[in-house]
Amino acid sequence: MKRAHRSPVTINKALMRALFALVMGAGILVGALSFFQFRQALQSEIARNLQFGAGVVLQRIDVFFFERLMNVHLWRRLEVMQDIRVSDVDKRLSRFLSDLQSGHGALYQALLCTDKEGRVIAASDSSWIGRIKPAELAWFKVPGSDPAEVVLGSIQTDKGMVAALRTTIPDAFGKGDLGYLYALLSWDEVLNLLDAAVAGSERGALLLNSDGRVIAASRDLRQRRDIYDLRLAEWDVNEGLAEAHIQKGAALGYSSLLVGSSRSGGYQRFPGFGWHLLMIEPVAAAFAPIWHLLWGMVALLLLTLLVAGLISSRLAARIAQPIVSLTEFTRRFRKGEEVRPASAAATISEVGELNQAFVEMVEALERSREQIVRAGKLAVVGEMAAVMAHEVRTPLGILRSSAQLLARQPNLGEKERELTGFIMSETDRLNRLVTMLLECASPRAPDFKPHDLHEIAGHVLDLLSSKAGDKDVQVQRDLTARDSILVCDREQLIQVFLNLVLNALYFAPPGGCVAIATRNEGGSLIVSIADDGPGIPAELRQRVFDPFFTRREGGIGLGLTIVQQIVQVHHGDIWVTESPWGGACFNIRFDLHSEVSDS
Repeated sequence: MKRAHRSPVTINKALMRALFALVMGAGILVGALSFFQFRQALQSEIARNLQFGAGVVLQRIDVFFFERLMNVHLWRRLEVMQDIRVSDVDKRLSRFLSDLQSGHGALYQALLCTDKEGRVIAASDSSWIGRIKPAELAWFKVPGSDPAEVVLGSIQTDKGMVAALRTTIPDAFGKGDLGYLYALLSWDEVLNLLDAAVAGSERGALLLNSDGRVIAASRDLRQRRDIYDLRLAEWDVNEGLAEAHIQKGAALGYSSLLVGSSRSGGYQRFPGFGWHLLMIEPVAAAFAPIWHLLWGMVALLLLTLLVAGLISSRLAARIAQPIVSLTEFTRRFRKGEEVRPASAAATISEVGELNQAFVEMVEALERSREQIVRAGKLAVVGEMAAVMAHEVRTPLGILRSSAQLLARQPNLGEKERELTGFIMSETDRLNRLVTMLLECASPRAPDFKPHDLHEIAGHVLDLLSSKAGDKDVQVQRDLTARDSILVCDREQLIQVFLNLVLNALYFAPPGGCVAIATRNEGGSLIVSIADDGPGIPAELRQRVFDPFFTRREGGIGLGLTIVQQIVQVHHGDIWVTESPWGGACFNIRFDLHSEVSDS
């Protein structure tokens, strides 16, 4: 089955697609992250606000009940309360209770005093006098009060169930109690506190007793049916909520609610009733600003896509022409023409970098060409080494042996002995030349093991110390690299340092200086060998590693070639710079973390 041919994509289309995907992807990602971050931040802020509001309102409720408790504590011990003994015959106690109720405004619905049997003796409202004590429901002791001193509960009145405080009236002239004091509270004060806390907002407030049953609610919630029969124990209010959370609000007629809770902490000596106050806010209302922000971000994304399309179209036009020029340059360069990239390609920085990359590619190809020439020279060296190994070494051995036999003749004169010495020294020199040719053409495989480069350098300097002393050259050691352990062939590196230090000693003047230094640079180990000789001109620094190139009298020009080969086998680099004294400085870089092999 043949594949359908796909036409190439132009730069304009590619940029349009790329920018569209980039802007869309970045916009969606940033928008989603921003949305959830803002939502979380808004929820945390609303949570703190709900909890703070719940705590403030509940503290006000605690203050309200604390003040009422202080009132009944004070009134129960007043002397006028003793009129219960005489059934308040002069109505002094009733007038006092009426004055108390009037003085506290709408805080109390009524104040009552009964005898032990529960008959109302005195009251702020005369309609209560003579009646039997109110029907009591769900009385419980107020925390922090003396045993059976103050209790809170509900009583049945003509207007329905009313919250009330009840306390005993002690007998000031004997033991025991004379009767009871009832303070029928105005629950509207509590409701007003809840209404004020949520006024002007879509929030609601619920006051729950210790069993989780609703005992008060803000205005909007009071209008819902059966609000006071609602139990919210499943919201874990008895445990106290550490932070606001989202709760299903079906019980209150909402889909979901953000709920903040506060537990009664009491006020001064009053420890509170253990009630909870819930501040609620519909999630839809709480997060409405976030949804407005989301739609705004969508509109901004669409606008950004439009602008990105215009920009990409113009940018593609600016990039396409320089790329076409570079393409033409590549074709002409492949044909061998002397060309360089058009300068117009540098109008955009990225395309300028591409232009520079092409220039560097040309330079790299030129260097490759030089390396090919060098490889050709090494091939010639290999051929010469093969010929000399077979055709020269055997005659050299015969000549040397013959010269040695002649030197042992007893009747030789000084002239003859000098000539036999010349023969042996020259055969040794030719033999060394053959050895170097063989080493250059076919170096032995390295034996890589961990070695201390400082120890190798020190060993080489010890070997050449006498030669340096003969020439009166001072050898300086600056081996300061912290990490000098290198996986290498010790004998080959000794050969490298011997060649380089011998060259430095040769070119250093009498009384001169040669220095070898090491340092760490990143993950590399740098070795520098410098002298104060005449130095190497910049135009010759690359040629010094070519076979048979030498500036040394009597040299054959293979020593530095072998040095470069060994360094490259060790995955290193070698280059020549100027020393601090104006002479030559050979630098070698070894990668301490490279994986070497015997190949």
